[in-house]
Amino acid sequence: MKKTERLVFFYDLSIVAESRTFKAPKPISVRKAFELMELVPLEQRIKDMSKGREQLYVSDWKRDGDIISILVNKSDKGMSDPVFTIPKEKKRRTAEKQEQEGQDFSVHIVVQLPQSDLDPALVLIEYCTGLGMFVVQRLFNQILHDAKVLAPQDFEQNHPDGAVDDAGKPKKYNVVFKCQFDGHISDDLKYDLDNGKIQSIELITEKEKYTNIDEDGYIQEKCKTLVLTLKDEDKPIKDKFNRMKKVFTKKKDDYSRARIKFKTPTGVDRTVEMDTDDASAQGYVKKEKLDDFEFDLKSSYDKFCDAILGKMKELLVPEA
Repeated sequence: MKKTERLVFFYDLSIVAESRTFKAPKPISVRKAFELMELVPLEQRIKDMSKGREQLYVSDWKRDGDIISILVNKSDKGMSDPVFTIPKEKKRRTAEKQEQEGQDFSVHIVVQLPQSDLDPALVLIEYCTGLGMFVVQRLFNQILHDAKVLAPQDFEQNHPDGAVDDAGKPKKYNVVFKCQFDGHISDDLKYDLDNGKIQSIELITEKEKYTNIDEDGYIQEKCKTLVLTLKDEDKPIKDKFNRMKKVFTKKKDDYSRARIKFKTPTGVDRTVEMDTDDASAQGYVKKEKLDDFEFDLKSSYDKFCDAILGKMKELLVPEA
């Protein structure tokens, strides 16, 4: 990536709820989740990773109506010191880190909160190797977990059976909330599937509990797979992607994910796993390139780079 360019990836963010006491606790809205995260002081939004070798931290955070801008940094003490050279002059210089220093990287994040509490939020994440969606998701979940100490009542729900305690008050059970990112489907995936050659399609479901196959339960069913094929791939139709999406939607209650093996139009063998609920695929997340910056961009910022943030906000969906 050039010093005057950036890649931005598109995701939907929703909040899932988990509990050891009850199988189906109520989730909260994305808006409420960010309100809880904002209870945690900025200086405490820092987390150790890789046994302390890496630190994730939020260096800037701003809410403007339904738009939340976030700057997430990673400091990596385990990276080798960078070396700079001028080969023609046979010059070499090593930029040595001090003992407690880590090489720092930043990603800008823009969250567009939905008008309805039932809908996911649109999230744009600037690309940086080693600081992608899963790392951001982990940091957000840890911050959300820390908010429980500051607002414990928001992490409790009334027991669904209506039971009360000895004082006559409704019994409560603890709930954990987590962020879940789902990538927007890239146009590249649709093109590759429509114009490539499908080799196999598998619908897969992982069972929560193993099912006994023999009498004493020694052999158990772990997962169930349905293998599909196309009628005549030598004479392919043009809308294979949409047809497969319809099948996935029809079978989503029985199968949670699909695995597709195919050859791209350029002859490259690929395997992609998709969520049958929304046909998302991590390897094919929608992205946009930001360019035409009037200056070289840094690999790390301690405050927002207004130029990057401004171009990212131009990619947001206009409010109705």
